[in-house]
Amino acid sequence: MKRASTDPPVPVAVIGMACRTAGADDLTELWGLFAGGARAIGTVPEGRWDGLDPGRVTVAEARAGLLEDLAGFDASFFKISRRAAAWADPQQRILLELAWHALEDAGVNPRQLEGAPVAVFTGSFASEYRDRMIRSGRVDGAALTGTLVTYLANRVSYHFDWKGPSLTLDTGCSAGMSALALAVSGLRAGEFPLAMVSAASTLCDGFYPSAAFRGGALSPTGRSTPFSSRHDGYVRGEGGVCLLLKPLPEALRDGDPVRALILASATAHDGRAGGLTGTDADSQARLICRAARTAGIPVAALGHLEAHGTGTAGDAVEVAGLRRALAEDRESASVRAGGPGGKIWVGTAKANVGHLEAAAGLLGVVKAVLSLEHGLIPAIPGLDEIQPGLVDDGPVALADHPVPWPATATGAARRVGVNSFGLGGSNAHVILEEAPQSRSLEWEVPAGPLVFPLSGRTEQALRLIAGRLERRLGTPAPPALVSVSWTLQHGRTAHPVRALIVADALPELRAALTALAENRPHPLLALPGSPVAPAVLNDLRAGDGGARHDAAVRWLEGGTPYWEKAWPGTVRPPRVALDTPYPFDHAPHWFDTDVPPHPRETGKNRVGAVHT
Repeated sequence: MKRASTDPPVPVAVIGMACRTAGADDLTELWGLFAGGARAIGTVPEGRWDGLDPGRVTVAEARAGLLEDLAGFDASFFKISRRAAAWADPQQRILLELAWHALEDAGVNPRQLEGAPVAVFTGSFASEYRDRMIRSGRVDGAALTGTLVTYLANRVSYHFDWKGPSLTLDTGCSAGMSALALAVSGLRAGEFPLAMVSAASTLCDGFYPSAAFRGGALSPTGRSTPFSSRHDGYVRGEGGVCLLLKPLPEALRDGDPVRALILASATAHDGRAGGLTGTDADSQARLICRAARTAGIPVAALGHLEAHGTGTAGDAVEVAGLRRALAEDRESASVRAGGPGGKIWVGTAKANVGHLEAAAGLLGVVKAVLSLEHGLIPAIPGLDEIQPGLVDDGPVALADHPVPWPATATGAARRVGVNSFGLGGSNAHVILEEAPQSRSLEWEVPAGPLVFPLSGRTEQALRLIAGRLERRLGTPAPPALVSVSWTLQHGRTAHPVRALIVADALPELRAALTALAENRPHPLLALPGSPVAPAVLNDLRAGDGGARHDAAVRWLEGGTPYWEKAWPGTVRPPRVALDTPYPFDHAPHWFDTDVPPHPRETGKNRVGAVHT
């Protein structure tokens, strides 16, 4: 990639990501929702916002982007009692599961990090679960650790036995991005080697929406579209995001899967400008310009802005802030904007899944990373009538249609800015750059078949993992087999229910994974105690003194193989994102018997449904 001639700080690599939103349980589903222009927003089921009272505001329909299974959690996986899980804020539960998935996405075995100085920075906005408890008049000792917001970060550090900084911060809707800025600063200062950044939003009580409707923040129609002439407030969304960050030199050294680079992060408060609950274009322009200077690029080098874009009067202010940043940045005067057609294309995830409040900025980062990976700036769904005055013949354009944005043949880096604005005036901006091109794997292909170990806590989980991995390998650009094998050997926790596949070609690996997913035998699939296992492993005896064979046998017997010694060759391939998050076994956990209904059960917020 061609970089600017200045000497910016060392980039920070995004090496792992995980998310959960309305209509999407993982990154693959989320990208499908963005790329397809879907809106997973629907009617709030009765009882979900218990005590909702908008006062004199006429609410035609309370709508939001809601998770299908807010009460669901795999408590036994995290060694938490059912009672403690029931009294724990769903935000805690979501962040535990997403932290695990982010580590898997990075190909990192959590056990290898036990006792390490890994930092955890978590954004927080509110605890509506605690509000719901107060409304019910119920209390339990487990609610002490279950509802204090400090445990949003501290419980993650505790579970993984991480010894770095662990803190929860609240800057309103910019909390997640403020947490990211702290993590980036600490990583560059060498205060810790690895950082988990996260935030979650769960909506289960009527107090906040009652106040927000009365205060004019929420859309009374529930159909507000950002940057549209039909905007009347924001629509809430539910979900969570986790990112795993590491300085780029160390990420490349360690063979981590680099998904994108963070060139700069900047935070600031508006002061008195913009009012107590707003922001102003000048403050936004200063923030964007400062981030660009830190990154060593002109503002015009951005090709895409993932906007805060809430569907309020702030949308026009945000567009004005970007234009002002371009005007005030001297370098941008002679630079063509970095996006397709010489434009900076503006989009927002809130039109798809609602405003995730504390997690909104981090979701914007995830969307930006996926856009770079897939070479597409998704359209803003529902934007068929742009708010007058937002579009002119300048370099700022709204993504009212999908905009292809493939990697350039010249290697010029594509860059994205992400805005996140807090209700109280604390704002953040992050500049991302596409990941550096992967090095060639041609010289890393070993002779003979490769070993692909898989495991789960149950047989059902094992079959689901096999099916998900087969689908990942069936995509147009599957990862190299050597990296898949290495990642499965070194980047996954070994669970008790195990299987092993021996293969040296993609078609046969996919066929064996399909057989495992469908609970069928296959000549390349070995299961503990299976009569065909010796024949499957026989090809592993040659060439290395039987090290691969012995490691495979030990795996099937429930042991911990020394995969490093058994690897066929001296060169270790980089790990890859396999996009196969562990299928947690959810059971409902709620502090009383009034478990909120799944939106799908009401027929009013179906997964992936398009609501306009």
